[in-house]
Amino acid sequence: MTKEKKFDAIVVGARCAGSSTAMLLARRGYNVLILDRGQFPSDLKASTHLIWHGGVASLKRWGLLDKLRGIASPLKKVSLDLGGLVLKGRAPPAGDVDEAYAPRRNLLDHMLLQSAQDAGAEFRAGCTVQGVITEDERVCGVRFSDSNGLVFEERASIVIGADAINSVVARSVAAAPIHEHPRVQGMLWSYFSDLPVGDTEFYSRPARMLFAWYTSEGQTLAGICVRHDEYPEIAQNADTAMYAELDSLAPDFGERVRAAKRETQWMAGVTGGICRKASGPGWALVGDAGLTMDPITGWGITNSFRDAELLSDLVHEGFSGPDPLDDVVGRFEEVRNASSLPLYHFSHDMGKLEPPPQPMIDLFSSLPGNQDDINAYFGVFAQTVPVTDFFAPENVQRIISAGNTGVKS
Repeated sequence: MTKEKKFDAIVVGARCAGSSTAMLLARRGYNVLILDRGQFPSDLKASTHLIWHGGVASLKRWGLLDKLRGIASPLKKVSLDLGGLVLKGRAPPAGDVDEAYAPRRNLLDHMLLQSAQDAGAEFRAGCTVQGVITEDERVCGVRFSDSNGLVFEERASIVIGADAINSVVARSVAAAPIHEHPRVQGMLWSYFSDLPVGDTEFYSRPARMLFAWYTSEGQTLAGICVRHDEYPEIAQNADTAMYAELDSLAPDFGERVRAAKRETQWMAGVTGGICRKASGPGWALVGDAGLTMDPITGWGITNSFRDAELLSDLVHEGFSGPDPLDDVVGRFEEVRNASSLPLYHFSHDMGKLEPPPQPMIDLFSSLPGNQDDINAYFGVFAQTVPVTDFFAPENVQRIISAGNTGVKS
């Protein structure tokens, strides 16, 4: 067991949240170590890849937008087919960013990790973190084994867990759940070549949601969300069940999928939601380690970028300002939750795939002919329109009243 130099920060997990946080800290001159049990570049199967406008705006601020454009195509148009009603539009921009992207994770995560290393962060692959080290009840480092089974310790002023929903860091510090949501839906998807779509397509049906969008290397991702009680049977017979579902729910879309070439097996994923305590003495959690939402809204990567920025700003303030680091980082949970909890609960409710209540039916029925409000609804998903603003009772009533009178608001 060795004790080497002390780092300013150790980041456990090298994917979206971890590499972004490490990069932002390293760019400010901090000595950062990134640990991950995997090898990079590598794909991440449990991902549908969407980076909504708010997340793309983060990458632009970080000077990475041109690199993103080199690995995926822009997604500007959105279509929502509700059966007898189809809404089409474009989400309001995030600043001057008016597009989403859905890059494959072997490309995106490698881009972020390389940017962190370019900024001066040190990366060690094949390292399995066993737990944190504490002194006087404060986290001061981690203990980990390398690919040869050798055990090491490294020390740091702060340990940041970015190691996904089953975070070792979260478990080691006993980060208590603040909110938990059960699994309510499951997803199946695959990648296709020669599958044309209108950038981003959604098909909402009873107990179902179909989706498709362009990803990297000329391929299109297409899949379905189904209620959790029906998911196991469909997942066990994915190939037969998927095409039957497509043919039944959206025949025109199903015909396009059948005519395309499926390039991979069907991917399957199901997860619940959890919001954990975000920080404590010497530690913090970012990305899915601290907050995992139902994936039906595709917000995971966008949230990770936002929280990486929030946390890295606080860590910098704690290192450079007059207040103790733990006190400053202790504010992370409040600022994270202010942005995230409305989205967290919205994702869970949407993931239930329940029949819409009458006010929601009235709302959607009132949107045709009102392009600004159609776009604003898509902006909820792009994270350019706050969910609490769009669904505020007075705004919903305004839209419904305008629809009833035929006056565009």
